[in-house]
Order: sequence, then structure tokens, then C-alpha cells
Amino acid sequence: MYAIKDLNLLDNRLESHFHYEYTKLMLSSMNLSDSQIDQLVNGCPLFEDSQLINDAANLFNVAKRENRKIMICGDYDADGICSTSMMVDLCQRLGFTVGYYIPDRLKEGYGTKEATIQSALEKGYNFFILVDNGVSTHDVNQLIMTSGSLLLIIDHHVISQQVNAHVLLHPDHLPEVYKSMCTSGLVYLICAALGMENDKMVQLAGVATIGDMMPLWNYNRTLVIEGLKSLNHAPLLQFSALLDKNTNEYDEGLIAFQIVPKLNVVGRLSDRANVNQIVRYMLSENKDEILSVSTSIKELNQVRRQLSSQMYELSKEQISDEKLLIITHPSFHEGLVGITAGQISKETGKPTIVLAQKDGSYKGSGRSSSINLHELLSEAQEHLLHFGGHAQAAGLEVGNDQFDDFSKFMITGVNDLMEHLEDDVVEVLRISADILNLRAIEEFEQFAPFGQSFERPLVFLEGLRVIRPMHNSNRNFSKWLVSVGNEEAEVVLFSDIDDSTRNGGILDVIATVTISKFLGRRKISLMAQKVAKSHGN
Repeated sequence: MYAIKDLNLLDNRLESHFHYEYTKLMLSSMNLSDSQIDQLVNGCPLFEDSQLINDAANLFNVAKRENRKIMICGDYDADGICSTSMMVDLCQRLGFTVGYYIPDRLKEGYGTKEATIQSALEKGYNFFILVDNGVSTHDVNQLIMTSGSLLLIIDHHVISQQVNAHVLLHPDHLPEVYKSMCTSGLVYLICAALGMENDKMVQLAGVATIGDMMPLWNYNRTLVIEGLKSLNHAPLLQFSALLDKNTNEYDEGLIAFQIVPKLNVVGRLSDRANVNQIVRYMLSENKDEILSVSTSIKELNQVRRQLSSQMYELSKEQISDEKLLIITHPSFHEGLVGITAGQISKETGKPTIVLAQKDGSYKGSGRSSSINLHELLSEAQEHLLHFGGHAQAAGLEVGNDQFDDFSKFMITGVNDLMEHLEDDVVEVLRISADILNLRAIEEFEQFAPFGQSFERPLVFLEGLRVIRPMHNSNRNFSKWLVSVGNEEAEVVLFSDIDDSTRNGGILDVIATVTISKFLGRRKISLMAQKVAKSHGN
């Protein structure tokens, strides 16, 4: 449900900094803190010294003196792949003998396993680095510590109990500037402390920060800005080869929609490919190998899209009036449940858990933008075999005999604690089309990258006159050329609508405002979430 609001008072902290009413209106609607305004106006924070980062970096000096052999244990999502690749690259450049392993998502599940450590110990590895996991692998950590090996854990997942390690590098234990960083960002901090940062490291860290949907403030903002600068100067072939078509400009949207899904796909479909090969891909300097593997990744991503589409259609049939949705089907692929949960949650505005059915259990993922999903799952843990993750994204496993009790507990818990979800609305800012022009939008767009915790506001524009429709035969895609102020703009909608609206002459639109670029031409683009015939018609 959308709630249209008017903003009658501009933030006076912005008055002296910006020229156009559009920029002031957009920023005023975001309720920015003094620190956030300072970052937009004066630039992002630089590297800040920290004893914990120095302690993590110093472990490599200790390991060098003791001639340690390093094993890196990672994770299968974009952040896990990038952080594993970064750490392997760093260790190789530091002159270590290094191995790495990412578990099979479907066969082994999340987190480092004892069997992996035992095998590595037998091969002489005695410095273990757990990246993007480790805060919940307590038995594994104990095994490493009692073996006489060094243990460095670099993780950003929720800490539920004390972690046993020589050094735990976690954003909760770092200065404010490093809060809410993903694991790849934390690895970059170690690289910087050792003087080993480079373009490859900042590109990997920037891509992972976008991929893991980290808040784009403080040092996260620095990493993404610097990562995009590096990508636009000399992108790694591993990234450019994953694009569907060549580009003249890397931005956060291109990363999120064209690169991150392809990094994730091998881990998701581990019944068809080995995610450890993607680390090898990221580390390769062989052009032919990179191009060959990238083609395979893109082909696998097409399979993922087809399977995801089927799961989405089946999931839509199970949408109910409950405030929390629990969806399952015998055909669901375990590696794709998170994607489907995200799609359904976004469409309905409800916390959503999607589960694949396994032998003896249900395994799946949850997504929520309105409740702390990890906190609710922790209260339901007596009904769970495993769970972990973040406030807005979590993984879980439920035994068959516990499924009914788990479902009742979760739905009751949401009904009891989150009664406000019934009235959950998305606020939309009403603006006049007269304040829209390319120069005004360009002034606001200078504050890119946009993303988590710094999203372009949704705006409501009414009475837009259609110059001409630009639809194609796809019912889930509509496009209009419209008049805004003294300029033309395109309205783009990726969902089905009725023919009277599709062919309407005057439209009301809820959208985010961007600039489209094609063959050197720039045009105002309204990426619509809702389009209707104008109330005046």
C-alpha cells in the first residue's frame, strides 16, 4: 500500500549546498543525519587505524616467522567468493603456501565443517582463516584451537555466543566507521593495514559490498565509490566477461543486476557446478580460461532464471492473508529459495520464508524488510535444526516432525508482535513535474552510489501527458514517452497492467527518477512501480 505525502519544509542544512529544488527535496525527504550530510558534501571517510585490524594483520607476521601453511575456509555467496579470492590472493602475494575450500551448499550446507579441518590438518595446514563464516562454528573453532593452529575469523554474521579464536575481526567490534561492513570489506581493511591493497582488492570488495546489500554509508561508501572508479578505469576481465553486453560505465545497478547474480549462481546450483572453481576463476590470469568459464557461468545463470521463474509462479499461488508467509513445494530447488523469498517479500511487503523439501527436513531462506527475522528465528530455535544469518535475510532448516509447530509459532509470533504490519505502507513523496529537468536530476545523481540505506526516494507524479506509447508484445513490460515540465521522459514499468491504462493519454506514476543513457544521449527515466490513468480522467 502506498501513502502519498507532501514535504512542505526543506531541511535548512541543505540550503547552502545545492542549487536545484529537486535535489533539496529528495535529500530532505531522506531524514539524513549530520554525519550523512557531511559524507555527501565533504566526501567519505578514509582508512581509520584500529587495534583489532592491526591484531588481525599481525597474525600474518607471526605465521611468516613460524612458517605456517594457510587454509582459507569460505562461503558460497558473492561476498564469500570475493572474500575468499581476496584472502587467497593476499596470502599468495605474502609468500605463503595456501589452500582454500568453500563447502557445497546442497550437500554440506553453510559454514566450515569438522571434516574439512581434519583433512587440512592431516595435510599440514596450521593457520586457518574462516571468511564469511566462523561466528557460529563453535565445534570447528575449538578443534582448530586445540590443534595448536592459528585461527583468524573474519565474519559479519550475528554473534550469538562467545567466539573462540586468536583474532575475531567483526564489524561489531570495530570503530563506528566500519560498522555494517561485509566480509570482503573487512578483508580489504587487513590488506590496507599490510600495505597490500590494490585495484583488484578494491574492485572485489566494492562488488561484494553491493552484492551483500550493505548500508552505503561510512567506509562501505568509500569502498563502493573507489571500487566503481577502479572498474571504470580498468575492470577485471573476470567482471567484464560476465556482462550481457559491453558497457561504457559501471555503476551500482550494473553490479547488482548483471554481476552479483552470476557470482551467486554456482553456489546456488552446486548440483551442477563447483563453487571452488569460481575462486580459481577470480584468481586466474589466463584470458582464455577466464572467457571460457564466464561463458559457462552465463549459461548456468540462464538455467537459474528459468528455475527461479517456475518457483516464483508456484509461490504466488500460496500467498495468503497471514502477516508472515511460509511457502514450500516438492519441486523447489534449495539453492534458489532465497531469491524466491525476496521476490515474494518485495511483492507482498510481508516477511517470507521459502522452503525446499529434503529427506527428513525442510531447508530454506527467509527475507523481511519489516521485522528482525534472525531475532524471531532465535525465539523459535526449539523447533529448528539450524538457523543463521541477518535481521533481513536468514537461512534455516526444520525437521519434518517440527514443521507444523514451527509454522504456528512463527505466524503467531508475528501476529502478536507485529500488529502494525497490517497497516504497513510505503511512503511516496508527491512532487511537481515542473521541477524535473536533466540538470536538476544530474545534481542529485552526483551522490551515487545509491543502495541499501541510501535509496532514491519513490515519487508520485500526476497528470503526465503521454506523447506516445512505446510498448512491445511483452505484457510484463510497458513504456511510455511522456512530457515532464519542458522536457520529455520515459516511463518504464515491469509488470502487467490493464489495457485502458496501457493505452491511456494522461498517467499518474509512482516511480524512482533516474537518467537513462544510450549512444551518448541522456533522458529522464521514471522507473515505475505503479502506473494508473490520471485521476483527472
